[in-house]
Amino acid sequence: MASRFKIPKLEKSTFRGWTFVLVVGVLLAFIAIIDRGGLNDQSAAADGSTGCQLEVAADQLNVRAAPDQDSALLQTLVRGDRVDGTRIVTNGFRELEGNQWAADQFLTPLPDTNCA
Repeated sequence: MASRFKIPKLEKSTFRGWTFVLVVGVLLAFIAIIDRGGLNDQSAAADGSTGCQLEVAADQLNVRAAPDQDSALLQTLVRGDRVDGTRIVTNGFRELEGNQWAADQFLTPLPDTNCA
């Protein structure tokens, strides 16, 4: 008994098309990682230069240009990032190295640092 349905043959061009899609997808993912700051973002690494090292205790923490919620957003830190800060807290924002500001309630001073 003959079947009415034919199974389509897969052509080589179909596989080449999917290979292209996969390669482009990997390249775009790589570009996104680089654009985000890389796999090991050094911009959020504390070197202890200010004597006060802090760890981010929020899933995301906005770093701003001034101690104000409405000031320009400079970058976003993630939980576990470590940054250098100062002892200056204004309007609930702690000054970070480089005249940047973040909400102090989401920053935890690391042991043996002078943040008080």
